[in-house]
Amino acid sequence: MRRGRGRRRRFPLPRGPRPRLPRGARPRAHRALQRAHRLMESGDYANAAEIFEMLAQGARDRGLLRQAPRLYLQAGKASLLSGQRDRGAEMLRLGLSLLAEAQRWSQLHQASTRVVGELEQWGETELAEEIRQWLHTQLPEDETAYQQRAAQAPRRPSLPLHCPSCGGPVRPDEVEWLDATTAECPYCGSGIRGT
Repeated sequence: MRRGRGRRRRFPLPRGPRPRLPRGARPRAHRALQRAHRLMESGDYANAAEIFEMLAQGARDRGLLRQAPRLYLQAGKASLLSGQRDRGAEMLRLGLSLLAEAQRWSQLHQASTRVVGELEQWGETELAEEIRQWLHTQLPEDETAYQQRAAQAPRRPSLPLHCPSCGGPVRPDEVEWLDATTAECPYCGSGIRGT
């Protein structure tokens, strides 16, 4: 008999030398993350949303606050695409709020801009406007300061479209750069080398 069948488990998101997970937990969380990304790509948004939300909650519970916001944003996107508007909006707000609480202003601006654009593309103009208004109350500087900073950022090497480790989408303007050629995956924390 397989252990764990029928029970819902929370898998914390792995991250470098931070608090060590019990043996075997890291691979399970990593497999769950890979599965969620594959489900998104195949259009099974409802199941992807469930896994992303479970991983986001696990990351938040373990204090992995660099990955939790992105996982909540993915859970929100998947929920919206599966037709769960209220749940999706809640996950998006939670992901953005975590970025604001951590005072990660540039990431908050970039993520909010992307979320608003996607919402408008999907016809969710009311929710897009709500997030846009909320963003203006959160950012300590006006939007042009972030746009200027992004334009003045040094030219970075090209990154793969997906993380080689977890399969998550990689956006060069939304990753944390560890050094001149290496970025951190916003989902699993793995180093991604640019070319």
